[in-house]
Amino acid sequence: MPNIIKLDEVDSTNSYMKAHLSKLCDGDVVTARLQTAGRGRLGHEWAADEGMLPLSILLKNPPERENITARVGLAVCEALKELGEISAFIKWPNDIIIGSRKVCGILCESAAFGDNFCVIVGIGVNVSQTAEFFENAKLPNAASLLMLTGKAPERETLTEKIAERVKLRAAASFAECYDEYKPRVINLGRQVRIISTKGEKLAEAVDISESGFLVCRDESGTFEVSSGEVSIRGANGYF
Repeated sequence: MPNIIKLDEVDSTNSYMKAHLSKLCDGDVVTARLQTAGRGRLGHEWAADEGMLPLSILLKNPPERENITARVGLAVCEALKELGEISAFIKWPNDIIIGSRKVCGILCESAAFGDNFCVIVGIGVNVSQTAEFFENAKLPNAASLLMLTGKAPERETLTEKIAERVKLRAAASFAECYDEYKPRVINLGRQVRIISTKGEKLAEAVDISESGFLVCRDESGTFEVSSGEVSIRGANGYF
């Protein structure tokens, strides 16, 4: 069972973990009743109330540093399946989807302490927020597990399940996870908008490469997209 540090309120569980690296061990987890300044990829803010479960998991010197976000996404889907036969999918690269709604986001950050290369895995799960919360936050594509399944998992049990699956998948290579990961990527076979600092372009998402990149195709041919460079949206909607 993972060591879980439970906080009442924190700006960000990732930030807390960065500030306390010297005191934390591989696999330690930080969670909080309320996170007030959560962050997503590319500088996006993460709207939250006490219905969202924020947690961060420390991986010290993971054997394969690449594709951590992909393997974490698979781990979260597997944890939800174990908890209640919940069918969850991945909107590449880091959103967890049930039906057509986002229930979880992932932010993996690197940190160094001494000779250790660390990855801080930040996860925010929408557990029990109401439809009114997402409406007020102007998040029409998001929902909570309670809204979508009729029940909210117990927070500590959910934390333990996710942490256990993350540790297991982080210890494996992406190649070992590929056959389970690819079928869960909901973007594949769809027209997508690739959004970067250079602008937007349309393409079809056709595959996941052996490196975890999204393989796309447009009139110019086939190309790979790195998760660090872009946001991906559907041609006419969220995915």
